[in-house]
Amino acid sequence: MEGQTSDSLNEQQCLETKLTNMLQNVEPPEMYGFDMQCIYRVPPDIRETNPKAYTPRIVSIGPFHKACYAGNEDSIFESMEELKVNYLKAFLNRTQIPMGTFVVTLQALEDKIRSCYAVRIKYNSDDFLKMILIDACFIIELFLRLHKYEDWQGKDPVLLKDWMQMQIGEDLRLLENQLPFFVLEQLYNLAGMNPEFPSFLQISFNCLKVVEYGATSCPTESPKHFTDLMRTCIILSSKFVLREEEECKGIKHVYNASQLREAGLKFKVSPNENECLLDMTYSDEGVLTMPILNIADDSEMFFRNILAFEHCHLSDDTCIITQYLKILDFLIDTEKDVKELIDKKIIVNWMGDPNALAAMVNSLSSNLAMPRFNPVYFSICNSLNDFYESPCNKYKAIFIHEYFNTPWKIASTVAAIVLLLLTLIQTICSIISLF
Repeated sequence: MEGQTSDSLNEQQCLETKLTNMLQNVEPPEMYGFDMQCIYRVPPDIRETNPKAYTPRIVSIGPFHKACYAGNEDSIFESMEELKVNYLKAFLNRTQIPMGTFVVTLQALEDKIRSCYAVRIKYNSDDFLKMILIDACFIIELFLRLHKYEDWQGKDPVLLKDWMQMQIGEDLRLLENQLPFFVLEQLYNLAGMNPEFPSFLQISFNCLKVVEYGATSCPTESPKHFTDLMRTCIILSSKFVLREEEECKGIKHVYNASQLREAGLKFKVSPNENECLLDMTYSDEGVLTMPILNIADDSEMFFRNILAFEHCHLSDDTCIITQYLKILDFLIDTEKDVKELIDKKIIVNWMGDPNALAAMVNSLSSNLAMPRFNPVYFSICNSLNDFYESPCNKYKAIFIHEYFNTPWKIASTVAAIVLLLLTLIQTICSIISLF
């Protein structure tokens, strides 16, 4: 009995020692600086809808995807790692600032940088800072060369290949492939690029080509990273003025574009070609005005990463891009809805296939919580539903859908009407002949 008690005591002490050792250098969760977190792993249920939209194709930035490609000599990622070192050398030659100056700056920022990532980074200090420095200097030097493109034409391996420029640009927009913006900005400022070059914020805005999505305003305050920059530029370019005290509400349903058109609603493209895509409006005359939306092969990746950032970082009533895309999802159910918006020049479909565009729009918000809508969008959605559900418009829509929805229905309906008229005429003639 005493032996058993002794054994139990030894087991307890052994377990206690293991747990104590495990907890060494571990901090409680409140110590991890959650307020700094802004770079996230895309949640699995969102990622599974299209993993490629969140995964870098040729260049890995930051710690999340670095280990996935390390050591594979045949990988294009390994070639890009070599190119990054070349760019680091070029950046140091450009600035004539000793390497140690940049290293000391990053060492002072290390804890702050680590706090920006929403998962624990297991790299030791030297490896982590080496990675951050190489990736940051690569991005800065690349943007400087893109800014003075004509000086580097024919001299730079990236600028020689349009496909490489395009894919690097896409990779730099991915949520999981980010560096904190303050790191890039501080190294850029330390290098003394002004006044020859604009601010790093402005040069990033230009190089990432956010203007293609109706973003005409560069923010004055630094974003958290490039994904946040894209989102912020779009929102700042909008005419919406949303106040914090305004209550946001839920919308569960809006009739699609074909149903609304059959009810008599008119779709109109905004007269200003550069208007922000968020700025849709509804008039009491039954007109929905929407800015031009260009949809290309990279649009799904662009929107998905902004949606993932909003989902991970913001409350649902501040997810403005999610709200806009959800309204687009309401309006588009099928190829027919896409063609309606293309015919009105609201959507420019560079993908070519209307079915593929409809499927892409419908999948964007998969596994995302339904957002609460800001007062502007809430009013538009209610107005569209009220327009359709007006008895006159609703019966008009039902009639058009039942009898004029397809070429065959139109032909058969016209034939039936003609037959009815001929029968009526024949009947009238027969009655007249009796007199």
